[in-house]
Amino acid sequence: MYRSHGRVYLFTLCILFAFTIISACSNTSSPPVNQPSVSAKLVKPASNTELEQWLKAQLVKSYQVRDVRYYYATMGSRVTTGANVELTLGAAAANSASTQASGSSVADSYSRTNVQENGVDEGDLVKTDGNYIYLARGSRFLVLKAQPVMETAIVSDIDLTEQINELHLVGSHVSIITAPYNAVGLTIGVMPGVATTRLYNYDISTPTAPVLSSRFDFPGSLQGSRRINDTIYLITNHQIDLPSPVSAWNYLPSGNYSIDAYSQASATATAENLRRIDALTLEDMLPSYSRTNYSEGVAGVASITPVVASGDIYIPVNGNGTDLSLVIAVDSAAATPVVTCSGVISSWCQIYMSPESLYLASSNSWAWVEPVQGVSQISSNPEPWTALHKFALANGVGKPLYKGSGTVAGWLNNQFSMGEYNGNLRIGTTRGGWWGEGISNRLAILAEQDGILVEKGRIEGLAPGEKIYSMRFDRDRGYMVTFRQTDPLFTFDLSDPQNPRKGGELKVNGFATYIHLVGQNNNRLLTVGRSADSNGRVTGNKLQLFDVTSLTNPTLLGEFEMGSGWSSALYDYHAFLYYEPLGILAIPYYSYGSASEPYSSGLSVFDVAASGLSQRGVIQSQAVISGYGSYFDTVDRAVIIGTDIYVIAHRSLTVASADLLAIKKVVGLPEGYGYYAITGQGGVVMPAL
Repeated sequence: MYRSHGRVYLFTLCILFAFTIISACSNTSSPPVNQPSVSAKLVKPASNTELEQWLKAQLVKSYQVRDVRYYYATMGSRVTTGANVELTLGAAAANSASTQASGSSVADSYSRTNVQENGVDEGDLVKTDGNYIYLARGSRFLVLKAQPVMETAIVSDIDLTEQINELHLVGSHVSIITAPYNAVGLTIGVMPGVATTRLYNYDISTPTAPVLSSRFDFPGSLQGSRRINDTIYLITNHQIDLPSPVSAWNYLPSGNYSIDAYSQASATATAENLRRIDALTLEDMLPSYSRTNYSEGVAGVASITPVVASGDIYIPVNGNGTDLSLVIAVDSAAATPVVTCSGVISSWCQIYMSPESLYLASSNSWAWVEPVQGVSQISSNPEPWTALHKFALANGVGKPLYKGSGTVAGWLNNQFSMGEYNGNLRIGTTRGGWWGEGISNRLAILAEQDGILVEKGRIEGLAPGEKIYSMRFDRDRGYMVTFRQTDPLFTFDLSDPQNPRKGGELKVNGFATYIHLVGQNNNRLLTVGRSADSNGRVTGNKLQLFDVTSLTNPTLLGEFEMGSGWSSALYDYHAFLYYEPLGILAIPYYSYGSASEPYSSGLSVFDVAASGLSQRGVIQSQAVISGYGSYFDTVDRAVIIGTDIYVIAHRSLTVASADLLAIKKVVGLPEGYGYYAITGQGGVVMPAL
């Protein structure tokens, strides 16, 4: 498993970081960059035999180079591979290698998780039903009674001893997603096991005593989750691999770390791994999941089932690798949840979901690092591009169905650069070479036609020399913020998919990292981002409120400078709480302070009016005393119930009135963030929390 998407992803981040620095001072007249003409089309193999041959061919290509790569990474020396090793593989596989190239009846009594699309709920660290708060705190699942305020208290504390990624609240059930991957033993030279995504379902009919009803262990690392009605969608990335591969280290004589010795050991390991690949069956390569049902807290016998049928796996016409992106649907409408799944061979993805469709967007970083087999790559610096894969969801009913794929030039900023309306996907990307030449931005509109995402219209050449920092789509409108020295807010008229048009442009200092739709008919934009001077030097953070009633004439209604500090809401929109019934915005904020004023940490609360923004005040977080001294607690989230604000920090929950921000109640929270210690034998010990 030395070749993983994680390593390529880290490498890509380094490249893009360097690109960002260079592009900030690059000449906008740089020559245009090229783009490889590679199709992202996926096909269903004609038979199980064809799928088996294709997967084996990919594993062969991987194992022929992975030991050498690992040596470069660990030794930093030039090494010759075992190139003279004869490959003895089943004829069919060899031939394949040569030819392949949210629910409550009280509408506005409490806040919900901030989501991208109405009708598509998202997992988060906290959920509420207006009476109780369900909270993930590290490895702990906490239930707090919320009302009445003076009785706010922890009523249930369950330590799962696994890092909790997200919670979903579905009627009388809470679904908890964890990553038990970190609890696997570690040894030098051995990767830490196979990644797993675990789903716990708790019956919370009696919130003070949650009852575990089922547990699922799904293959792969969690890329994201969404919920439509009773169905939770888990998108994971699983690397198909040998169950027990060997490495050069298994054959390296003790104490001999020369290049020649490593080369010989690498050749031996490669030959053994290729022999093991040849012996694999399709059943060996396709992943399974386990289900354990519980009765009154007692576990039944776990069942093991293939997570995806071979007929629901799609492979690329042009491409390589064995990263399998799984779209897993867990329908809890029945007493026993129903699991269905589809999968595509794709590298790590960004996720966008509407009530009707799911889109997976992956970069071509793997194509640049390791050229696509059978495709003529240009010798000069290639341009990043993005592959898109579409699944139909039928509004949360039935199995996700793969519908088609396409490509767009450039790379995404984040999921908000995508949006679907009337069956058309709108997507904004930044174009340019890996090293920053030819940078500009584009907006394209695609639609599915006969299994292909076909471009219907586009706008090219937006903001040369700048990159996208935030986007948002709203029905037949679009908004884009780019930055180099100033912050142009672009508005777009997308009512005609074949002829998208730029509506207007407004330049202000700084840039927004998140755009929120507010007001009647979404006629205003509330943004959070970084402030900057006229030279483009970042000076702090700020909020802005725009009027976009007229697309051709967007105007700035008001802004608020928050000063030097940091807010998780800058890059985690789940920490951004705009509550329309009270007209307030609440975000965590850590102020760096100054020589005259010390640092502070808390929840900043703002009034959002038709005419502008003003700060109502700050709910200061509680002081925490530890072995490292005293410090202000770190705020993660906030929820609003009625007219009370519940400020959730690492070690405390503070309840304050929304009007005067007067503190009513403070509840201490147990520490749930454990640390793993590696023993001398390479094992992992989980300390008491």
